[in-house]
Amino acid sequence: MVSASATTYTVKAGGGGDYTTIQACATAMANGDICTVYAGTYNEHVTLTAGGVGAYKTLQVNGTDVVYVYDFTINSHDKVIGFHIQNPSSPATNNCISIVNASTDIFITSNNFYACGANEMITGVNSTDASSYVYIQNNVLSYPCSTSSSPNVCKAINVAGDHHLVENNDISHTSDGMGLSGSYNVIRKNTFHDNTTADCGSHSSNCHIDFIESEPSSATQYNVYEANTVLNNVGADGHGFLTQGDACSGQCNNLIIRFNSGAHVGSAGIVDNLGGFTFVKSYNNDWVDFNNVTVGIVNNRDSNSTNGSEINELFYYPGSITVTSYYVSSNSSTGFTAGSNLAYCTGVCTLYGRSGSGSFATDATGNVVADPLFVSYATNNFNLSAGSPAIAAGTSLTTAVGSGTTSTSLTVAEASFFQDGLGLTSAGVQADWLRIGTSTVVQVSSINYSTNVITLASAVSWANNDPVYLFKDSSGTRRMGATGLPNIGAYYNDSAMTLSGVTLKGTVVQ
Repeated sequence: MVSASATTYTVKAGGGGDYTTIQACATAMANGDICTVYAGTYNEHVTLTAGGVGAYKTLQVNGTDVVYVYDFTINSHDKVIGFHIQNPSSPATNNCISIVNASTDIFITSNNFYACGANEMITGVNSTDASSYVYIQNNVLSYPCSTSSSPNVCKAINVAGDHHLVENNDISHTSDGMGLSGSYNVIRKNTFHDNTTADCGSHSSNCHIDFIESEPSSATQYNVYEANTVLNNVGADGHGFLTQGDACSGQCNNLIIRFNSGAHVGSAGIVDNLGGFTFVKSYNNDWVDFNNVTVGIVNNRDSNSTNGSEINELFYYPGSITVTSYYVSSNSSTGFTAGSNLAYCTGVCTLYGRSGSGSFATDATGNVVADPLFVSYATNNFNLSAGSPAIAAGTSLTTAVGSGTTSTSLTVAEASFFQDGLGLTSAGVQADWLRIGTSTVVQVSSINYSTNVITLASAVSWANNDPVYLFKDSSGTRRMGATGLPNIGAYYNDSAMTLSGVTLKGTVVQ
């Protein structure tokens, strides 16, 4: 609890407040105190010491004022809200926000980051530092380590450690959107857009631009990438998600990639082909105009990357193409599942199955080659028009093993498709809701991934081999109806639908 003696200070650069510099206010703060900073340019490198449990030290901007500051170094139980963090005269000198090693319970909210970042914009003080329970929300990040007039970009965010929630951020003009190492992290509803090799230079290494790059040297498990948008990540090495387990000693596993919408990306969607990053479950994503002409593969699983999936996925290619939408090498085929995917090209198509040969249409049950009937490809509106063959054409993710009568213990063939809140429920991450069979809807309480036993929040009944679907995701967004089948792709029309698919009403949600 915040002490009754907690104080709110004011910072005004021209005088008239309690302090004229942010650092002076930060130095004076006790646990629970707030520094409200008024409009101005504060050419400062600010360090904020740790607050207390339930008694944050908060640096915040006054109302809609515009406050410029060079950078921050922060600790546990700190909040940084509403600043324009930039140093365009020396953009590669300091990280925009540096987090002290082993810090916890930090909020980085509604800031605008530009032209700062020695290594990344948001990262640890040192390259090996890790943190926990960090909430990075509603920020705008562009041109790390450089300026728009002289681009030489680096990475925007480095997520290192456990229990991070990264959501609703707008990220552009970077070499990578995020790097990820650690477990129980949720990255959702971010927009990664307008990234190009033209912005790369010495800070970008080989300009291998990933939205989320994960090639960790530590255990990285049970993470979720959900409902993100990737748009215009152009260049021959533009990618969606890199998952490579070559440096984590077999401890990279269990990643859910779902309901993401990507379009106009220069190369691959999922690159899971180095060292065995296992149990990468991909379902209900849009892969639109991923143009990997070099190897002709969109999603790639190789190097013992077993137990992956491609279910209810939508692949769309403008023009003519020869492509393997999802490739699975012989050493990665164990435990791989696929079903009810859609692929289409507007020209002459050769669409291969998972082995890089054969037919996409016959590769898995329910696969279809047909025009998805987007509302407007030209304006990047990938909602499904009435009559789309992707509507109610999806399939279940797994099945019940054994029956249950008024029970909360559900054993499934594969539990890795679902998440139980990952220790972030207090921050608004809901455990998944399932639909079992034709109409039974229930929320998850916890999951034992080693035994594939899902503990349910309330007792229900089911039959052996009943299909199990995702009904609501981590934000509580409904992804299918209480009856019927899910859509193929990232979008579900949360509305009334006729069985013929002719009538659609309501608001489309992602």
